[in-house]
Amino acid sequence: MNKLFNTPFENSLRILILLSFFKDSLTVDKITAWDFIAVNGKSFGLTDIDLHGKNSFTICEYTARREQITIAIKELVLRGLITIEESYNGFRYKISNIGENIVEQFQTNYSEDYAVALQKTAPFCLDKDERQLIKYINDKTTSKIGGTI
Repeated sequence: MNKLFNTPFENSLRILILLSFFKDSLTVDKITAWDFIAVNGKSFGLTDIDLHGKNSFTICEYTARREQITIAIKELVLRGLITIEESYNGFRYKISNIGENIVEQFQTNYSEDYAVALQKTAPFCLDKDERQLIKYINDKTTSKIGGTI
């Protein structure tokens, strides 16, 4: 069976859209957490839909998602679609001009739905650091073990 969601290619596209939306550099943990919250926005009470549908194993998905996002970021850096910035707390990633040009060409329902999810989750995610977002995800998912988040 072909895997529909969270392929390296799809993760790369979401990362580009997220970095294009934010226009600043982010850590891999902030990218992963915000992406996770945006994709599962309805389960977190922040959007109207969960982009990948209901998933009873979401709590297990976050750790795997971080690994996949890290791999996708490395590939995007190698292709020149995002750049690396060093900061006092590690590496941060920002979309390049080439990456921006690619995002401008995205015209799919999924990319539009993801952009809407980013807009709706931005007020919540932007004022929190990585640790706060990860704690939020952990708190929400552990409180719903066996549920649909």
